[in-house]
Amino acid sequence: MSDFIDDLCKRVELAARNNTQLRPVGGGTKNFYGGPLQGEEVDMRQWAGIVEYEPTELVITVKPGTPLAEVEAALAAQKQELAFEPPRFTASGTIGGAIASGLAGPARLSKGGVKDYVLGCTLLDGKGQLLHFGGVVMKNVAGYDVARVIPGSMGTLGIATELSIKVMPVAPAEATLQFEFDVNKAISQSNEWLAKPLPISATFFEHGKLTVRLRGASAAVQAAIKNMGGQEIETQQAQAFWKSVRDQQHEFFTREGDLWRLAVPPTTVDLAMHGESVHEWGSGLRWFRADENKGNNQEQISAEQIRAIAKRVGGHATLYRTANEAARVQTFQQPDAVMLKLQRRLKEQFDPAGVFSINRLSPIL
Repeated sequence: MSDFIDDLCKRVELAARNNTQLRPVGGGTKNFYGGPLQGEEVDMRQWAGIVEYEPTELVITVKPGTPLAEVEAALAAQKQELAFEPPRFTASGTIGGAIASGLAGPARLSKGGVKDYVLGCTLLDGKGQLLHFGGVVMKNVAGYDVARVIPGSMGTLGIATELSIKVMPVAPAEATLQFEFDVNKAISQSNEWLAKPLPISATFFEHGKLTVRLRGASAAVQAAIKNMGGQEIETQQAQAFWKSVRDQQHEFFTREGDLWRLAVPPTTVDLAMHGESVHEWGSGLRWFRADENKGNNQEQISAEQIRAIAKRVGGHATLYRTANEAARVQTFQQPDAVMLKLQRRLKEQFDPAGVFSINRLSPIL
């Protein structure tokens, strides 16, 4: 065992005895996300590096403090990638933060989420024990698949000290098409296309324009272009656009004010909330900003109303980014009774003393 991990185990044991809290952190690029930050920081950037990478096996094993840029550069050299396109925000982001947040980028539509690619992990639990889950190949993932609950857990179950991640080859061909549609036409057309064997990798709708990215074999991409029509966007312009969406540097994401993230059934018609919205993932993901200058003595839509609207259509709403620290206590919509019971049992099993990132997911965990 390394000195860093040995010292970290002792630090966790001491925190459990003294009823104090710890918060693992990498580059800090996602500190805005989730509940209020509590606990003494554990700087995971000290524990960095690629442990093993076998391109022919499509798997990479890394330490969590490894810069995301370093991981992606190693994969790119072998014409491979992290298929779920984690948002990078800035150059300081780490692979551990990308997995802990569970955030996926535009390709989530076609490639699945973060949890679909974590094959195994080593976890330091709240008792100071190192636990090993999963493996480095799919056939080793058996029994309780704990490695799949680490993505999106926001560091509340423990500290991942090693992660094995499935990677994918880069698609040989790519093209981006743009269409002028109103919002409900964009929703229906996206879903109609997604029901067909078309190589659609990502979608983004804003201000009457639906942008669609195609990825796959060259013949499949060219056939889709002929089938779908629309205006093809020049390669460099298209790549810059999708990078801005993935890294949330697109103009919509950089404005001031609360930013909401609504996950809804993709066929749901426009929710008609007072504000501005853009859609991703075939309209299954809808980003929303309330209109702060409504006039006519109308009140701005409340957090409770936004959550109620999402719940009514079978979805949920997350207060993704806000300058109001008090509001962060209720970042995530409270789960139903069954899910809440499951989350509490996981927390009790892995972190009975409440050492890690308390309140980051919920004020009642």
